[in-house]
Amino acid sequence: MSNLELKGNILEMIAHINERDILEELKEIITDLMELDNKEDDFWNEISDFEKNELMTAIEESKHEENLVSHEEVMKKYSKWLEK
Repeated sequence: MSNLELKGNILEMIAHINERDILEELKEIITDLMELDNKEDDFWNEISDFEKNELMTAIEESKHEENLVSHEEVMKKYSKWLEK
């Protein structure tokens, strides 16, 4: 399905919605998405090449089960900093 066909399908679905509150919510969602898409201050453009490489390495490492740490393990190790 092309982008044009997808847009047409979305417009067709929206055309069948009669509830104003749903239409207003959709408008807000679309506006938010467009703002995110147009945002020039993407953090990726602001971080250094070193930071980008570190993030990409972490993402690759997280794809391997043996590199993952369970939530329980993290909470056990760092709970002393969470206590009041």
